[in-house]
Amino acid sequence: MNTLGELFRVTTFGESHGPAMGAVIDGCPAGVPLTTAQVQRALDRRRPGQSAVTTARAEPDTVELLSGVYEEKTLGTPIAAVVRNVDQRSQDYAKLSQVDRPGHADQVWRARFKHRDPRGGGRTSGRETLCRVIGGAVAEALLARELPQVSTVGWVSQVGPLVLPLPSALVTRAQVDANPVRCPDAALAAQVEALILEAKGKGDSLGGVVTVRIDGLPVGLGEPVFDKFKAVLAHAVTSIGAVTGVVWGPEDLEARLKLPGTQFHAVRADGKPSEVYGGIQGGLSNGEPVVVRVLFKPPATLTDHAKAGRHDPCILPRAVPVVEAMVSMVLADLWLRMLARPHRQ
Repeated sequence: MNTLGELFRVTTFGESHGPAMGAVIDGCPAGVPLTTAQVQRALDRRRPGQSAVTTARAEPDTVELLSGVYEEKTLGTPIAAVVRNVDQRSQDYAKLSQVDRPGHADQVWRARFKHRDPRGGGRTSGRETLCRVIGGAVAEALLARELPQVSTVGWVSQVGPLVLPLPSALVTRAQVDANPVRCPDAALAAQVEALILEAKGKGDSLGGVVTVRIDGLPVGLGEPVFDKFKAVLAHAVTSIGAVTGVVWGPEDLEARLKLPGTQFHAVRADGKPSEVYGGIQGGLSNGEPVVVRVLFKPPATLTDHAKAGRHDPCILPRAVPVVEAMVSMVLADLWLRMLARPHRQ
């Protein structure tokens, strides 16, 4: 299952140390403004080697659009994009062809498929996420034409014990990208960076949370019963390798669950839906902002393996554009599905 979506379909391909990685996007309508530069900007936010807190693998991640675009507009035909791998060090993994790394996918993939690519994790490598970012860039281009009021912004809200409360004001991508750890609070960002560098020096790793806020959604996105908005959103973001959970709604949701229904479902003074619903009711978007918290485990490459190789001691900073991409692909697909199945009296 290498394809996501029903009408806006993204298929990813390639292995970490193969010749290239890429994506084929099918179902994007014709006439959507799309340039190579747009896709490249998205990839630049995810690429390795951005700072001392990320892997030192020096990949430029230069994208080539092979089909589906002419005169900077989509043709309605499949959009194929490829990124060449240029900085593999496959010899670093020579001893792993018959040895399974603890905490990685090696053992279960060997048991399931009997034959696998051990170089850099092969298909299970975090490098596969660059393909998702390509799909997300195309989805954002479609959303910019169809739903220009929609914005999707993610940021690092927790690394280890350091937690950023949900900001009271809207967060912008410029604020998020202002520091290497992608935390929009400058003071906390400095602490997070120091914590990650300390873990890196010890051969240790850190997990945490990426929070994404979606604003400007129309009412009605989602396909009951099994493709509820929350269901397809959870499916998309939990398909990212290191994700261990997803929660939407207010930060104090667990505390609110202890309240009786008369208090939990209390109507807001302005008459709008309560924030406890997280912008989703009956499986459909209700027009309110959707806030999603995506939980990431610490990377499994540790101690001497971490010190000797090129690995992220904390994947959260580079995960932000990946999570945004998954959300955008879901929104694009659900929008096209809603247009394809209008419900009129």
